[in-house]
Amino acid sequence: MHQKARLGSLLFLATLVIPSKAECIIENQERLPNQKYDECMDADGGKHFLNSTWKKEKCTWCFCSKTSITCCTNTAKPVDYDEEKCSKQFHPENCTYSVVERTNPGKTCRVNRWTV
Repeated sequence: MHQKARLGSLLFLATLVIPSKAECIIENQERLPNQKYDECMDADGGKHFLNSTWKKEKCTWCFCSKTSITCCTNTAKPVDYDEEKCSKQFHPENCTYSVVERTNPGKTCRVNRWTV
């Protein structure tokens, strides 16, 4: 059973990390005395079944394994644009950013580089 769980973890992470070069955070799990063996508890106190995935705020997906919770995002962020003239705006409904002029938000700005 351990190998199935480990394989599931790797498969989940591979789908996020390989095609999108996702940014991930891994939180090691320390079991509490009253915590069930088949669940993980996230930093907010939320409980999730072992080997399950769920969407967290800000376009982040998480996976629960026996030893950790791994959360990844694959949202591309603008990093090379005129920050004095322009500002970035995050759109949580579709997990994207746009970069627009500060004085005329209807006009988009050129972005030279994006990062994930």
